[in-house]
Amino acid sequence: MTDPTLEPRSRSPWAITSLVCSGVVLFSVLACVALAAWQSEGLTQVKVTALDADKEPRDHGIPLLKQKEALPDYEVQIVTQDLFNHKLGARPNQSATDGLVWNLSSPVAVHEIVGIRLLDQDQLVSDTLVEVPFSRQPVEIDNYRLEFQTAHSAAVGVNSFFRSPLGVTIATAFVLAIIVIGIGLFL
Repeated sequence: MTDPTLEPRSRSPWAITSLVCSGVVLFSVLACVALAAWQSEGLTQVKVTALDADKEPRDHGIPLLKQKEALPDYEVQIVTQDLFNHKLGARPNQSATDGLVWNLSSPVAVHEIVGIRLLDQDQLVSDTLVEVPFSRQPVEIDNYRLEFQTAHSAAVGVNSFFRSPLGVTIATAFVLAIIVIGIGLFL
């Protein structure tokens, strides 16, 4: 006679599948948190400083005539991988010698930034003065120094995660695992 306590209990395939799916759900949540934390750095501020006031562009070159209006109309754009231009607004008729600061209303993930453009805004077509890639260090190019300030943000990390191919795959696996677990509970 065999001891019933020594016989292995057989589990239904749905119970095993539910256990595997629970592991997928747990892995998905942990991966989401880890990847979101890793990609959570967002650009929050851009500061532009003109190094030489005499080299700043002027709207017109007539001496003593509306010299305040002759100052450039600076504008900053952030170009991302999806080719969206995040326009930060213009600073009309201002010199950048003392530094002009643009604060972003919502941070842009730094790993998605392709470039940052400084424009001289015009009525018809704006002229690109400089375009630089994102850098954690100040960048000096032509007559300008650009400085970038970043901060970590949970919203940036979560958005970046769900926009990545890995994030979409994990989210799909998460949903499918929940569906399979739900079906297993009713069988």
